Amino acid sequence: MPGKAELLELMVERVAGAQPLPAARAEWRAGLRDMAAADLAAYRAHPWLLQESTSRTVFGPNVLTRYEATLALLDGHGLAAIDVVGCVAAVESYTRGAASAVVEAEQAPAHTGSSDDDWWERQVPFLEERMNGRFPLFAALEEAGAFAVSGTALPYTLQRALDRFSFGLDLLLDSIGARIAASRP
Repeated sequence: MPGKAELLELMVERVAGAQPLPAARAEWRAGLRDMAAADLAAYRAHPWLLQESTSRTVFGPNVLTRYEATLALLDGHGLAAIDVVGCVAAVESYTRGAASAVVEAEQAPAHTGSSDDDWWERQVPFLEERMNGRFPLFAALEEAGAFAVSGTALPYTLQRALDRFSFGLDLLLDSIGARIAASRP
């Protein structure tokens, strides 16, 4: 008799089926970026996905179709088979981790009962007291804009999480690009 595990597998399969696939023959970097963005959107729309195990993958047709499309982005670039699978896994793992921070930032106001602005307003006195010249590198980086975000339409913590997702994804894709370049004769 089907139970909770089977229901969750069907739910994962349904979410996977609703996600866009990269265009056939998409450039690998753009395709992986699109796949990561689609996965991030799915985690944001369905936060329960972050609680589902990735060590025992759902092998439904939609999940497998997405995986095949993602693998195809790196096919033919000279990578060893294990590297193709490893690069896809790295992007998936990175996206899941970053999605956790994004979802936490989105849910924080409802869980705490206070907005980002209210929370930061309460933190400023503590930060000023604790900093008091004791953390010069932190202070210099703050002064240089290291903690600025790309926009102000969203709450700071959410925008910061989204900015960090983009930055980290670029680093990861640069690494994959370097691996592809190194694999060419």
